[in-house]
Amino acid sequence: MQKKMPIGVSDFKQLREKNYYFVDKTDFIRQLVDDHSAVTLITRPRRFGKTLTMSMLKYFFSIQQQSVSKPLFAGLAIERAGEKYQQERGQYPVIFLSLKDFSMNSWAEMLEGWRDFLAGLFLEHTVVRDAERVQPELIERFQKIAEGKADTVAMSSALALLMRMMHQYYGRPVLVLIDEYDAPIQQAWSKGFYDPCITFLRQFLSSALKDNPDLDFAVLTGVLRVAKESIFSGLNNFDVCTVLGEAYADVFGFTAEEVTKMAKDMQMESALPDIQRWYDGYRFGRKDIYN
Repeated sequence: MQKKMPIGVSDFKQLREKNYYFVDKTDFIRQLVDDHSAVTLITRPRRFGKTLTMSMLKYFFSIQQQSVSKPLFAGLAIERAGEKYQQERGQYPVIFLSLKDFSMNSWAEMLEGWRDFLAGLFLEHTVVRDAERVQPELIERFQKIAEGKADTVAMSSALALLMRMMHQYYGRPVLVLIDEYDAPIQQAWSKGFYDPCITFLRQFLSSALKDNPDLDFAVLTGVLRVAKESIFSGLNNFDVCTVLGEAYADVFGFTAEEVTKMAKDMQMESALPDIQRWYDGYRFGRKDIYN
């Protein structure tokens, strides 16, 4: 029986548990384990599976998901890679953010959006409110954000605060995953409130990612690199992987070989010429990639 295609599914656990068709991209995990920068930004156009791939990383590395993650990777490339890589599964406190839904029309609306977003994020991690492991004053600050009562200054350093608390609670630094980091910036540019947005986001990211002992490593995705305002200035060991680079070239999107196998598995090989005409035409590094 043919597997269903995961149309609109961006959660890796849901995809695997419901046995959807999956093009195995878990070798990306091996590559990160073998060689990652402190902060890696991977820029790709829209509709290349960035959110699903970041979800995959979350379920593999997250100590919070350790009890459920093993079967999700059964039979995949990362399991076949060997015990060295399996020992990395479920070993990291992970913070996963997706900023793709920041589509507000004014800075006031976006600031309220941030307040709600951060409250929801903090409520996902209420386990760290443990006075025996975490400094009490941090717990007080946590509570304000979780209740949606934080001011702009507190929100701009909220990610760094959560990382500090998770480091103290779990006893090891944090892996940060940020999907579509540039979506709020693009929206702000198009709606005329770029300056306050970029100021906020610069502080939000730099406080978390620059010289932070609470950070193990971070992976960010986006459509573009925001260079004009030096949003990433001063970050040590910062690696930008654009569509022109060789690093991770075949992780996002599908290679011609993967598309051919998909068509064969779905008994739709006759559609390959149309698929090529509609979805081919991208080149990442030296790899030809389908959208």
